[in-house]
Amino acid sequence: MRRPLAAVWAVAAVLLAGCALRAPRPLQPTTASALLDVLAARRNAIASLRARAHLKSGVSGLWVREALLVERPASARVDVLAPFGVALALGVRDRLLWAYRPSEGIRFEGEATPENLIRFFGAPVAVGDVVDVLLGLPPAREPVGPPDLHTTRAGEYQLRLPLAGGEQTLWFAGDTLVLLRAEETRSGGPPMRIAFADYRDGFPRTIDLSVPGTAAGAHLVYDAVEPNVDLADTLFAPPPAKRVLPLEAAGPPPG
Repeated sequence: MRRPLAAVWAVAAVLLAGCALRAPRPLQPTTASALLDVLAARRNAIASLRARAHLKSGVSGLWVREALLVERPASARVDVLAPFGVALALGVRDRLLWAYRPSEGIRFEGEATPENLIRFFGAPVAVGDVVDVLLGLPPAREPVGPPDLHTTRAGEYQLRLPLAGGEQTLWFAGDTLVLLRAEETRSGGPPMRIAFADYRDGFPRTIDLSVPGTAAGAHLVYDAVEPNVDLADTLFAPPPAKRVLPLEAAGPPPG
């Protein structure tokens, strides 16, 4: 009888040890204003970006290689790379969105609406939001009331920001205080969710964006990142083309 009893205690000890190993790390003391200050500091620290990345978006689930240029407040360019050059270039500057197919010499252009910007990042977002997300941050918002900070069972900080007609919720790692994910809800529309992971030198190398209940979404993995580079305005300007057509003539967004 002693041997079975000893075996039971041994199993119990292993299980308890496993629970201890999986316990959340101690929370680093912080406040809502301190977390918002961290985000504000990161937003001020990165004004531009040049990067190489892999992107999977839409319902096709296909990976494409991309070269990205991003600059505050409202400029971005994405070159979809093929084995022998650029297959498609997409650019946005202020309120103009353009798409250029070098093999055909055709440029499509139109207003940079959230619906058209699905072509950029797989979700209906505004120009400034695209810039923020590509720079590894949640969309900048102005709260209409005091923030609400809670801790979760997973050892995270959950920060809720009341917005006009909605809410933005941010989750931070309890030990390092890095931003893990964000969710924004607006009355009458589905939530938009963003997850940030694989931080290196304070910058997330993996970004996931999704809109539950829709096919919109994207999985972006940065292969190389150069922050705060000097980017000429001409890089975001529409390239010369043989023909210029309305953006709608390009067909549905890729994916």
